[in-house]
Amino acid sequence: MSDVIVLGAGVIGSAIAYHLARDGASVTLVDTAHAAASKPAASWASAGGLRSQGRHSQDQPITKVAAQRWKTLSDELDANLEASFGGHLHIAETDSDVAVVESRIASDTDAGLPIERVTGARLREIVSTITENALVGAYTHGDGQAHPGRTARAFARAAERLGARIVFGQDATIEACGDEIGKIILADGSSLSAGTVVMATGAWSIDLLASLGIALPLRWRGLQMLLSDVAEQQLAPTVTAVGRNLSLKQTPSGEFMIGGRWIAAPAPRGIDSTCIDAHVARQWSGAAAILPALRARRLAQAWSGVEAQSIDSLPFIGRTDIAGLYLATGFSNHGFQISPQIGALVASDILGERQPLLAPFDPHRHRGAAAETIAAFLSEPIDC
Repeated sequence: MSDVIVLGAGVIGSAIAYHLARDGASVTLVDTAHAAASKPAASWASAGGLRSQGRHSQDQPITKVAAQRWKTLSDELDANLEASFGGHLHIAETDSDVAVVESRIASDTDAGLPIERVTGARLREIVSTITENALVGAYTHGDGQAHPGRTARAFARAAERLGARIVFGQDATIEACGDEIGKIILADGSSLSAGTVVMATGAWSIDLLASLGIALPLRWRGLQMLLSDVAEQQLAPTVTAVGRNLSLKQTPSGEFMIGGRWIAAPAPRGIDSTCIDAHVARQWSGAAAILPALRARRLAQAWSGVEAQSIDSLPFIGRTDIAGLYLATGFSNHGFQISPQIGALVASDILGERQPLLAPFDPHRHRGAAAETIAAFLSEPIDC
């Protein structure tokens, strides 16, 4: 019997398992896939941005600590995470958008984040090939990018080195005994038990929760990513823009990666998705409007993964009404940057040191919300 079973070996689940093992707990990490961050999980399809600016106020204390941890995380995990720190640039292209950027700068400055207002020559010093329409930018020089799959696998390997048991390649179901967590039943008929089970299963959390009689305002969506052919290095920061569904970066090997919240189509069966051609075209053209050099590139790959989204875009983290069941799901397309510190906070919380920074993410915070509001969220059409 383990102290803790962590279900889900994406970057969140693997980070939690690592920190629990580091803190001396007996841990078992379980995933239906044969490796951490496998297709079609969110960590497999993540853009990998390390963006500390422009986050929810509830995230800000966590993101500041996470930003510092990323600087040394490769050494801590003894792995190449493909981490680079060229900054993050968020731009306004119209006069009406400038106020949005100014508001972000004011909020992040009040939160103690090191953010810079950039215009003119300074803006083009950061990205010389940015669109001529760029008027004002919010720039955080310490932000950057890393490889989500490598990071999840590095956390899992580090957990295993510290004594964690890894169980991959088997479907798992949760057995409850009244109001208490029971066993984890694996596909081969064997079972696992622990004092605490952490559900970090992303899009798959919805069905697992339903099997336990728990309904949260949580949905899954397919999100698609694009990759260009290889180009000369010209884009150091990750780039976003007001009013555009865009996350743009250039990888260390030279490809441009284009993400954002571009919705993919649900696959005919199971929790999976496929790219929507019309969205691919709009996704590419939107990125090229910000970085015109993309017009000379070609699309090399398009793919999609599945993400769990909450009704307020904040994750569900914490204990549930079922004793022994702890949630860490619903990160809504922005869990990667904070994952190292989420892992540390959740581990401490589970092991008895309550963490006030996790309080805003209480899984039951939406009790009493209007049923029609939740229904509208859950049934929102697949579009961008």
